[in-house]
Amino acid sequence: MTPENVDRYALAARVHALLAPELAAEGWDLIDVRLFRGGGRLQVRLYVDLPGDRRIDLDGCAEASRTASMHLEEADLFPGAWVLEVSSPGIRRPLRTEAHFAAVVGRDVELKWRGESDAGRPVNLRGRLETVEDGLLTIAPVAPRDADPDDRPAPVTLPVADVLEANLDHDFDAQAVIREDRRRRKEDRRARRAERRGGKRSRPKKKDAGPAKTDERDG
Repeated sequence: MTPENVDRYALAARVHALLAPELAAEGWDLIDVRLFRGGGRLQVRLYVDLPGDRRIDLDGCAEASRTASMHLEEADLFPGAWVLEVSSPGIRRPLRTEAHFAAVVGRDVELKWRGESDAGRPVNLRGRLETVEDGLLTIAPVAPRDADPDDRPAPVTLPVADVLEANLDHDFDAQAVIREDRRRRKEDRRARRAERRGGKRSRPKKKDAGPAKTDERDG
């Protein structure tokens, strides 16, 4: 199979199945895997986080990258050249499992799924996630701004298993981005103030060194 003919969604699922338990054993949660072509190589992007409310940092991403790279090289899944990138989920958090979707009910999402299209291509869907139940998602699609209230699209119900890629809708999260930025700046200011307070220590007074010594050597 040539790189151009690779089903990137199926291959991403294989990568996730391979790496999820390996990264979990090291204390990381593999949120999602995305594959795409770029620069003549296959780009392998992993979204990794820590379990619970903690968030992964740059050092954690680097460590997870080393672990993932080792297992991917051993598995030899990719035809041709490939490059690995490990990132935190970010504000447009990827959604993959039923638990991921259940955690964001009531929020806007955007996704690609194996719907019925004329060309057999993935169907794009953007809207508010209304329910998650028994492996099914119900989404109220975003209506055009000039749409008549009586002509709004009907909710769409689809299996989680048919979702190819999904993210929180970044437009919906604009205020969340602002709040998160303010929170981080506030924490940074507190950290800097605490560092300055901790660094204010009395310095020892300089002793009088006396007259400078001259290094005299016999000529």
